[in-house]
Amino acid sequence: YYSSGFMPVQKKSLNPIPSSMRGKKRYVKFRFICARQGLSSPSRGEDRALHQAEHALAERDAWLSIQSTFSSLFGSQGMAEQRLWLLKWFPESNEGILRCSLAEEENVKAGLLFVQKVGPENVVPLIVKVSGSVKKLKG
Repeated sequence: YYSSGFMPVQKKSLNPIPSSMRGKKRYVKFRFICARQGLSSPSRGEDRALHQAEHALAERDAWLSIQSTFSSLFGSQGMAEQRLWLLKWFPESNEGILRCSLAEEENVKAGLLFVQKVGPENVVPLIVKVSGSVKKLKG
């Protein structure tokens, strides 16, 4: 390959960093419990929990709230070391899979518990499972 200046054009590599240097990853499956009060009030014999409806949260809102919480807790350098990434989001169950670095796994689990709001909704985070592969989390 030659450009107009007779200099050879080098091919760009798709993987600039070999996988052996990228570090180990962990995958954290979590759930945001988000219950809104129903429109009707319960009668005397009914349980209040029956009138709470699970509300589906948007992936974008969940990711933005995770990022803002982690940014305020750990700062930019801490987030860079954690290498956070939201891999999957299941809106029907408000569950997600978050990828992080092995060394920062405990900080990520602790940081997830500080998420209080996703969009306009108040949530309670719950860590379901931690694994070294996504396949084990899905099963």
